[in-house]
Amino acid sequence: MKKIYKKLLAAGLGAALALSVAACGTNKETAKNADAKKVLKIATNATYVPFEFKDKGTSGDESDYKGMEIDMIREVAKRLGREPQMENIPFNGIIPAIQSKQVDVAATGMTMTKERAKKVAFAAPFYESKLAIVVPTDSPVQSAADLKGKNVAVMVGTTGAKYAESHGMVAKQFDSSANALLEVQVGNAPAAIVDKPVGEYFSTLEGKGKGKVRVIPIPDSKSELLGFVLNQDDKELKDAINKAIADMKKDGTYAKLYKKWFNQKAPNLPESAEKALGL
Repeated sequence: MKKIYKKLLAAGLGAALALSVAACGTNKETAKNADAKKVLKIATNATYVPFEFKDKGTSGDESDYKGMEIDMIREVAKRLGREPQMENIPFNGIIPAIQSKQVDVAATGMTMTKERAKKVAFAAPFYESKLAIVVPTDSPVQSAADLKGKNVAVMVGTTGAKYAESHGMVAKQFDSSANALLEVQVGNAPAAIVDKPVGEYFSTLEGKGKGKVRVIPIPDSKSELLGFVLNQDDKELKDAINKAIADMKKDGTYAKLYKKWFNQKAPNLPESAEKALGL
């Protein structure tokens, strides 16, 4: 009887130990999954000053990413309880990365359009802009009409590229606005078409555009609203981001970031992409 009891006791202890190990493994797996959920994978194209860029000679660490939109998405991630993880990819790879769910959200200075909204979703807009022409200081160019039939440097896939093509210019396309502006600076193109804040920021940089270029607004260019980009299926994340942005506007965080990067008062913008695009 004692032998049987000992065997039963041993079997019971063995089963308990096995369950304990299994439970421990499950807990570790659950914790691991929870940690994974805390990461917010963010696609960016860090060439779009002053929205997202890297300082020259940076190492590639997360802290090297700078810009108004980078500050915005980091604050949003903080309010969502998520850890931001940047992935720097070409601009024309942003939408495919969102559609394939390679990343959760894109912070890349993308203009909201109804055409793009057929492929991806947008969070509430955080910036309104128009296009501008950047030319050398001594250029005779005074308006877009003066560039008809001429090579104009633009960033591939942007509204600036579309504007150039639709107004009789020859679009010379580059993978970043910085390279398009450099083309003007070195004399290989008579002008570049970029977003107005990009051109204005470049024209103030010591050793780069300051005193070397001037910015010509394009009055007939459409008002452009910029917003974070998400997968159309991820409504929960979009709603959470919209709430975070709304809260930032209410508590003054958004106004402080806007003042920091543009030295301007923050504008009143639509509370959602749907309202902005009339969807």
